[in-house]
Amino acid sequence: MFYFAKSLQAAALAVTALALYVGFNEQEKAMTKELTMLGIGVIIFLIGRLIENIMAKK
Repeated sequence: MFYFAKSLQAAALAVTALALYVGFNEQEKAMTKELTMLGIGVIIFLIGRLIENIMAKK
C-alpha cells in the first residue's frame, strides 16, 4: 500500500507538471484548464498522502 500511495503522489506531480505545460502552450481558456488540472493534481496528491499516513500508523 505504501508504494501505491507513493505512485499516487508521483502521478499528481506529473499532472501538475502537465498543467503548467498546458498553461504555457494553449491560448484559449488556458487558465481554466491549468487551474482545473492543478486542482486534480492536488486532490490526487492528498489522497496519496492520506493513504501513506494511515498505513504508517498501523
